[in-house]
Amino acid sequence: MASSVPWKLLPLAAAVILCCLHPWANVRGEYFSSVEKMRQLVKLEESLIASLEHYIKLHEQKVAFLHRQKDLLTKELKEAQKNEVQYVSNPITAFMIANRLVTDWERIRSFMAMDVGAKLENSTTLPTTDDVLGIVEGLARLQDIYQLDAKEVASGKVLDRQLHRQLTPADCYQIGVKLSGSYNYRLAISWLREALRRWTTENPGVSKVEIMNALSYALSQQGEYEEALELTNNVLKMQPDNERARLSKDPLEKWIDYKKEHGLPPRKPEPDYGNYYSLCRGDFHRPASDLATLHCRYERSRSPFLRIAPLKVEEVNHDPYIVVYHQVISDKEIDTLHTISKSSMKRAMVGDDNKKEVSKSRTSSNGWLEDFMHPVVRAVTTRTEDMSGLTMDAAEQLQVGNYGIGGHYLPHHDYVVPEEGKEPYPVIGKGNRIATVMYYLSDVEIGGATVFPEIGVGIFPRKGSAIFWYNLHANGTADSRTLHAACPVFLGSKWVANKWIHEHGQEFRRPCQLDQKA
Repeated sequence: MASSVPWKLLPLAAAVILCCLHPWANVRGEYFSSVEKMRQLVKLEESLIASLEHYIKLHEQKVAFLHRQKDLLTKELKEAQKNEVQYVSNPITAFMIANRLVTDWERIRSFMAMDVGAKLENSTTLPTTDDVLGIVEGLARLQDIYQLDAKEVASGKVLDRQLHRQLTPADCYQIGVKLSGSYNYRLAISWLREALRRWTTENPGVSKVEIMNALSYALSQQGEYEEALELTNNVLKMQPDNERARLSKDPLEKWIDYKKEHGLPPRKPEPDYGNYYSLCRGDFHRPASDLATLHCRYERSRSPFLRIAPLKVEEVNHDPYIVVYHQVISDKEIDTLHTISKSSMKRAMVGDDNKKEVSKSRTSSNGWLEDFMHPVVRAVTTRTEDMSGLTMDAAEQLQVGNYGIGGHYLPHHDYVVPEEGKEPYPVIGKGNRIATVMYYLSDVEIGGATVFPEIGVGIFPRKGSAIFWYNLHANGTADSRTLHAACPVFLGSKWVANKWIHEHGQEFRRPCQLDQKA
């Protein structure tokens, strides 16, 4: 029986069971790509705590240990329940809840499995290490774009806001190791340095040697062989038989000699996205001469309905043409779109009809809605026609999207440039995407802007507004200046709805011109 197992051997027994009987080894989580999906983790943790309370009553021998664990987890849960969206969209607390459900709860489950009593039951798929990695990579994106250092983030205070409690040395170590595993050695080094700086003998959660070995490896991958060797030598002073350090010492010494003689090979250049980063931060400011030509107005002429209910239009750019329509979709309509799209939400993909794939360049989930599915979807389609002046006969279904932790979409074009002799979007068969309308279905507390790096335009989400722009010149050729991106969401849940409009049928709505600027 479990009660006969010496208390000191329980962690070892739990580890053996975890390695041999892990029932979710083949499950691949996708929580991190959608804040809405991340909300499920709060409910999941709540149900696990309820099961845990039942288990405690049946196993008095383990009450002291399990009550301590329950109190700690319940404290975190109460924080989450105060504002679920804010909790799971915060990269720090998102990491904590996903990591708890991947590691802490699994240790508790294994501990309980040593007896034949009650089990933790849940009907929701647990998050996996893929979800934790996705959150860590989202955090790295936020560090890059918003110029945050690991010390600041680990302290829980970011951009003059206190987001949550401080991270432990073990938390920082886990983040650093996961970043190193995804080849982001530069940021991995900053997190492992912070883990080492925070490490104490009182409650470390990870050994100092583990941190030093991991930091040495990350430094070596960045060509910092001298510091890597210094760390390795310090490890060997502390543990002369440490195999990892012993095996690393000789190669590091050889690399130092090679570096002195030949230098380091040039590093792979970072992608140049122009003003993307500064636009996302709101640092880039357009010249006053450009802003002076932009106006706000009412649009009444495109349909009879607009004569009694004109649209509020804000000009953002004249060439290429970009405008924002304000207060074009109500909160009630937005709630309906949220509700009817949730069941169809899947991880967003990139590519054209011939090749679509999951990519780290786009971290969100989306679902597609047909007009016949609900009157609100039909109403949005009609409203899009009023806004754009283009026929919806050549429009795609409405795509509703929700961005995840650090959710973004790197600079891209909405049109495609097909191979010679081939048709763009052959599955749709209505030509290229002539225009885009994107509705904002939520406010975003920090981040999440839509930016156009080629022309220096940035638009931050405002619930109920919509952006409209042409992707093609007036003569039908692609307008490369419409390169745009979705900036990483720092805090909050970003919901959007996209309506892509194709060329066919627009001949009398937007007649083709020989002069592309006509």
